[in-house]
Amino acid sequence: MRQDLIRKGWFPAFLFLLPILLYAGCTTGVIPATGEKRYLGYSWEQEVNLGRKASKEVAAAFGLYRDPGLERYVEEVGRRVLARSHLRRPETDPEIRNTPVTFQILDSPVINAMALPGGHIYVTRGMLAHLNSEDQLASVLAHEIGHVSARHASRQAWQQQLGQGLLLGGALIGQIVGLPAEQILNLGGAAAQLIFLRYSREDELEADRLGVEYTSLAGYDPTAVTGLFESLDRMQEKEGQGLPNFLSTHPNPGDRIARIRQWSSGRRSERPRDGRYFDAIDGMVLGEDPRHGFVERDVFYHPDLRFRFPVPRGFRVVNQPAQVIMVEGARRAILGFASSPEKSPEAAAARFARQGGLRVLDNRRARSNGLPAVALLADAKMQNGRVARLLAYFVEFGGNVYHFVGYTSPEAFGAFRGVFLRTMEGFGELRDPAMLSRQPVRLATLRVSRPARFRALIPRGAPGEMTPEDLAILNQVRLDQMIEPGTVLKFPRSF
Repeated sequence: MRQDLIRKGWFPAFLFLLPILLYAGCTTGVIPATGEKRYLGYSWEQEVNLGRKASKEVAAAFGLYRDPGLERYVEEVGRRVLARSHLRRPETDPEIRNTPVTFQILDSPVINAMALPGGHIYVTRGMLAHLNSEDQLASVLAHEIGHVSARHASRQAWQQQLGQGLLLGGALIGQIVGLPAEQILNLGGAAAQLIFLRYSREDELEADRLGVEYTSLAGYDPTAVTGLFESLDRMQEKEGQGLPNFLSTHPNPGDRIARIRQWSSGRRSERPRDGRYFDAIDGMVLGEDPRHGFVERDVFYHPDLRFRFPVPRGFRVVNQPAQVIMVEGARRAILGFASSPEKSPEAAAARFARQGGLRVLDNRRARSNGLPAVALLADAKMQNGRVARLLAYFVEFGGNVYHFVGYTSPEAFGAFRGVFLRTMEGFGELRDPAMLSRQPVRLATLRVSRPARFRALIPRGAPGEMTPEDLAILNQVRLDQMIEPGTVLKFPRSF
C-alpha cells in the first residue's frame, strides 16, 4: 500500500467541501446515550431519512467491498456490540430502539470508519487491514455506534445553525475557481452535509467512553484498540505530519490510550480469543485495487472497462468508483472524468450545456483516437460572481459515453487548454495485455512457526510498495520485536 493513502486521509474523493445550507431546524429530542432532553438539529425521523439518503450517495461514491464472508463477519460483530448499546435498551424510545442499524465495508484503502445518523455504520477495508483482532474491530464499531446513540450529528447541526448556518470548508474548488463541487463530484447535499459535519473533540471523547462501555458489555477487551492508536501514532511520526482526518478532531493517540485504559479499569474481558479475525480478512484486497483503475507512468488505465488516457504531468489523481479527478499541483486547474447516462456524445453535450450558469462559447464535433466526440467550450458563472472557463469533451466508446471537464480561471485557460486537450484526445482503447491482466495485491495471514524478529519474517519479494516499517505498522509490532510461535502476521501477497 502506498503511503500517500495515509496522507490523503479520509476518503480522497472528497477533496472539495460543498457549501450548502443546513436543513436543520429547531427541535427537541432525547439523547439515548444519556437520557437527557435537549435542542437538536433534526428529529429522529429526519436523522433516519437523511442517513438513508446519504448512505446511497456514499455507496455510489466510494463503492462497497463485496466479500460475503467478511461482510457477514463484520455485521455479526457489529450486532453483538449494538445489542449492548443504548440504541437497544428497554428504556430507549421504541422509535429509536426499532430503527435498523447497518454495518458495511467501504472499498477504500484509507484507514477510516464513520457513522451516518439513523444508524449506518461503515468501516473501510483499509481499517480492517490495520486491525489485529476481533476486539479491535468491536471497539471501532462501538465508537461509531456511540456517535449514533449520542446523536452527535443532530447536536452538531444545531450548533452549526446557531453559528453560521453553512458548512463552509476550505473548498479546493472555491480556492481555484469557485466551481460548484456537485458538478464534478456528483455528490448530493445530504452526503456532503453529513460527511463534512465534523464532530467536536468532546463528541469524540464521549464516543470513546461509550465505545468502551459497549465493547466491554459485549464481552470484548476495550483496551485492545490501544494497539491501533499506537500504530496511528507511528504513522504520524513516520509521515511527519498530522493524523489521518479520521482522527483529526480526536485527542491525540497517547491521550486516548490513557483515557481508554482508565475507563476500562475493571471491565477487561478474559474470554479466550479464537483467531476468527485473521481468517475473515485473509485474501482481502490490500491497497488500491487496479481493477478499478490505476496510474502508471502518467497514464490512467482501467482494465475492467478497457480504456486508458494520459494524465497531465504534475496533476494529482483522485480515483473513485464513479469518476476520476485530476488536480494540478499548484491548484490552478482541475480535470474531471466520468461516464454519462446519455446514449451519444451529442446528447451528453446538450444535457451538459443546459446547466444553469453556463454560457456556451463553442460546440463542435471532435475525435479522440479515432472515436467520435463532441467538444464544448463554456464560461460558468459562480454564486460568488466569479467566472470559470471550462472545456468539456464527450466521447463514445464500447457502447458508453464518457466525458472530461477541465476547469480553470479565464486568465489561466490559455496555459491549460493544450494540457486538457492532450488528455481528452488521448482517450482510447486499452489493448496492452499486461495492463488488462493487472490484479490487486491481497492480504495473506501467516502463523509463525518459530521465534524470530519481525524483520526476519518478512517474505522476500512481497508485492506492493509497502516498506518494512509499513509492514510492521500493519501488524502493530516493531521491526526488531521478537515474534513468538503461534502469532499470526499479515503480509501482502499476489493471489
